[in-house]
Amino acid sequence: MGPSSVPELQDQWPSQGISARSPEAVRLALAAFDASLNSIISMTAIRDANGQIVDFQMQTANKSVEQSLAMTPDQIIGTRLLDTFPGNLDSGLFDVYVRVVTTGKPDQTTQYYKDDKGLEAWFTVSAVLQEPETVVVTFMNVTDSKQAELALKQQTDLFQAVLDNVQAAISLHAAIRNANNQIVDFRTLMANRRAKQMWGDLEEPIMTQTFLQVATPDQLEQDFDKYIRVVETGEPDLTEFNIGEQWWLRRAAKSGDGVVILNMNISENRHYRQQLEAANTELKRSNENLQSFAYIASHDLQEPLRKIQAFGDILKEQYSPLLDNEGQYMIERMQLAAERMSSLIRDLLDYSQITSQRDMFRPFSLTKLLEDIIEDLWHPIEHTNARIELGSGKDYPLPDLVGDRFQLRQLFQNLLSNALKFYKTNEEGLPIPPVITVSAQQKQRADLPVDVQQDLPRNESFWVIRVADNGIGFDQKHADLVFEVFKRLHSRQKFEGTGVGLAVVKKVVEQHDGAIRVQSKLGKGTIFTIYLPAYMD
Repeated sequence: MGPSSVPELQDQWPSQGISARSPEAVRLALAAFDASLNSIISMTAIRDANGQIVDFQMQTANKSVEQSLAMTPDQIIGTRLLDTFPGNLDSGLFDVYVRVVTTGKPDQTTQYYKDDKGLEAWFTVSAVLQEPETVVVTFMNVTDSKQAELALKQQTDLFQAVLDNVQAAISLHAAIRNANNQIVDFRTLMANRRAKQMWGDLEEPIMTQTFLQVATPDQLEQDFDKYIRVVETGEPDLTEFNIGEQWWLRRAAKSGDGVVILNMNISENRHYRQQLEAANTELKRSNENLQSFAYIASHDLQEPLRKIQAFGDILKEQYSPLLDNEGQYMIERMQLAAERMSSLIRDLLDYSQITSQRDMFRPFSLTKLLEDIIEDLWHPIEHTNARIELGSGKDYPLPDLVGDRFQLRQLFQNLLSNALKFYKTNEEGLPIPPVITVSAQQKQRADLPVDVQQDLPRNESFWVIRVADNGIGFDQKHADLVFEVFKRLHSRQKFEGTGVGLAVVKKVVEQHDGAIRVQSKLGKGTIFTIYLPAYMD
């Protein structure tokens, strides 16, 4: 019996002036059978000696089975179902067919099918009883749509899992419009787990009722018009609010014809912000106290020192003949101590006044700045017969810097003064002429030492400025100490100073988002390396 042999269909052909068993009726039935987009197989039950259905004999198959099963009708017709398609047992389809024969009631299902012959697919199957022992099975291979459905479900599950595990409470609300297309209410479509936790006992009403049905008077007044405005204009809204002691940040944004609302618990952040504001207030108060101290240092403390120095001068000029050598020595010691105190107060005043004022940052020529400093230092330069070299030739000229020119003048003047102060001497105690070089080179962040990168901002490019001398140097183990206030590596009797100069240098560098390092060796000189951000035009 071939695929066109469908006697079971002939008796079912409707009477429309054509005999159900006429050649024309048979031809039409066969044409419809083979033209169907659905795959159709009819099969007869096979029973054992006990009357149990153990298999089915497949009697007919239309042309569509080839697309669904990758087998021609000739390969199917006349074979037993479980021999040709053994996966019917594990998939549960065999039980469906037995149930249809047994009960006479049609059945329909969608099942996953797989067998050891290589057939693997999803099928939507409909089975009806044609004759007492014959089942007509209509089916479609729906693997593509089922896989798309599963993929969509996986994406949906993944999306929901992401939503449920984010820190924000997220919900989606659709607009409800009247006949005039005006928004009159909102209905909740979706909410993640954190949103439901945030709602607490109100979860069920919010999910099943409209906004106007569950909103409080305050919410009606503050939020309803806001959400309408977001939907109508497309402009998001950002609001802070509190529920009890909990503070939330709410962002409402348009989504389709509705609004998606994101609530983030910012209680900890707000608490930190309050602490930060309190710390800033305290810092402001401390800065004001520091300014008061600066005024005292510049005026109230300097005035008594000037009187001490003035009275010391009077004693020395008018009463010197009346004093012995020890008395005159004590007056001289007193005046030297007063001068050191005055110098220390001036240095501390300079140090306290170094603040980060970005509005004072301007571009300027480093070469011109150093030339001005050299002019001011002419006396120690002449005294020591020093030579100061600026730049490293035409390939590495000194750059234009961007910063507070006054502060950077303090920085380079202190470094040059130190280089002029700590010179070496020969056997007769005469100065060995200091040689000081100031050079600069632009480098990328990645080319800088790792420990320096950690102290710098994320700029891509930096100026590396070196101030090197051939002076007495110091032991490298003291490199960190030289930048601390009042730290001195040499005695006051041999080298004057207050121990504040290099602390000023370090503070100026930090105020310019830079870093500084020093390398030195006893008797071999010192190199200060300054790293400053290179601001591009």
